[in-house]
Amino acid sequence: MRFPGSLVTITLASVQPVRGLHVYEIPTGFREGADGAANPWRLGHVSGRGLAAFPSRDDALRGAREIGDMTDWTRTPEEIRADPSFDKEEYVDRIVSRMNGLPFPGARKGAEL
Repeated sequence: MRFPGSLVTITLASVQPVRGLHVYEIPTGFREGADGAANPWRLGHVSGRGLAAFPSRDDALRGAREIGDMTDWTRTPEEIRADPSFDKEEYVDRIVSRMNGLPFPGARKGAEL
């Protein structure tokens, strides 16, 4: 994982509850600022791109299962964005409304995945 605005890269243990989606915890020393303290669990794409933050491991795992049927998550972010059948509004709704997750800026409605 690479942190924005930082030269630090760390390797994290993750689980893959849905093919192409990973769930992992941000280490304690890297949780400062933004939402890290309240939402240390991440749902990420196989490319390494973070998709959403959650307060617990169980919430992040449920989030992965909630969006797992929306697309083939093993594809690149560019392929997913170019797919007209991928409903980004539904994706954000599932993360926010159904799971109370916090989508990252690139995943919010109207933004690029």
